[in-house]
Amino acid sequence: MLSRVAHSLYWLSRYLERAENLARLVDVSRYDALDTSNEDNEETWRPILYATSTEDTYREAREKEDGDLDIVSFITFSDANPDSIRQCIAHARENARMVRDQISEEMWLELNSIHLFMQSGEAEDLWRRQPEAFYRELIKFCLLFEGLIDATILHDEGWQFIQVGKFLERSDKTSRILDMLTYVNEPERSQLASALRSCSGFSAFRDEFRGDVTLQNVMAFLLFSQSFPRSVRFCLRELDQVLHAISGTPAGAFSNEAERITGSILAQLNFSSIDNVWSVGLHRYIDELQKQLNLIGQEVFETYVLLPSEIKNLPRLESWQMQWQQSQQQQ
Repeated sequence: MLSRVAHSLYWLSRYLERAENLARLVDVSRYDALDTSNEDNEETWRPILYATSTEDTYREAREKEDGDLDIVSFITFSDANPDSIRQCIAHARENARMVRDQISEEMWLELNSIHLFMQSGEAEDLWRRQPEAFYRELIKFCLLFEGLIDATILHDEGWQFIQVGKFLERSDKTSRILDMLTYVNEPERSQLASALRSCSGFSAFRDEFRGDVTLQNVMAFLLFSQSFPRSVRFCLRELDQVLHAISGTPAGAFSNEAERITGSILAQLNFSSIDNVWSVGLHRYIDELQKQLNLIGQEVFETYVLLPSEIKNLPRLESWQMQWQQSQQQQ
């Protein structure tokens, strides 16, 4: 497969997964703000900026707007935020356009439709009148699109690169949702439940733990669950399988750094427990995990996207690498 095709399919998937996770975060946070009669308090929304590392970007954007920019609008629509939901969908659509012949007609029509909606005034009108309906529609679209990916295209190398983007982005966002719990010293039960709902995992948590919603149980579930599809362990297991399918390397071996790092993290998760997290420290453990996830993304780029011939053109190479690193994660 051409590296540019793999690159576009990978980012198509990552940007849509990012948009869905942001929509879940905002929807849950908005519900909590309404429940506490504190919807307009910026402190309610600052943990999301912290989790997505957009605090500095928000501050700069707000200064340009003379202080007239609320956090929810910034996360959802702002063009000054490269990772706003609107921008993520626009980036996904652009990547899909570049590989139009690699995706199905159904995928293109749905993605183009949601892109045009997000660029229209109708989206902002719905957001102001019925924000809960707005975010639920975005989440439904992302779930529908994921179903179309599985049902309407060949499960070949292209599909595998889509899966790499999905599971790498999903594991990163789950870790960031967990990191939000370190924003306060002792998270309350409602905050722990919100972290679960942000991953659509509250019901699954009840089924697996059948115990109280405690920080230890929530951490164990979202980090180590073998069966919940948004746990870090589950995502990395799927990522490991897809990377080996792409390279053809047998399980248990590795042929590139992306496979080696993924396998190393997965082994740690397989043979660790929540006690190991406490011994290291919650924030420190998650911070190190996020660095490793970022490194996997960089190694995927260097292994499958970066062409040897382009090494000769160093200015272009450095520019491309910088663009990849900036868009890969909210650092």
